[in-house]
Amino acid sequence: MAEIAIEYAAGSRLRSEAETARRLIDSYLGDRSDVDRVTLSPSSESVFCVSVEGDRIWCTDPREWIDAVEAVTAARKRLSELS
Repeated sequence: MAEIAIEYAAGSRLRSEAETARRLIDSYLGDRSDVDRVTLSPSSESVFCVSVEGDRIWCTDPREWIDAVEAVTAARKRLSELS
């Protein structure tokens, strides 16, 4: 079972973006038997990243628009590689 983590720079806008990404990942990947859970982790770094099993698989500049669908796509691809 894989854990997907969303790491985001602490701040009000990014918390909302991270919640959106978590909901999308849950919606698209939550019913997979290989996904254990999706977590949110505020960071002191200026990041917005998605990790699968502790490996950062997708990062974007947190100062720009965050495309949560890209995060879902990256997580799906990584899960397929682990299977």
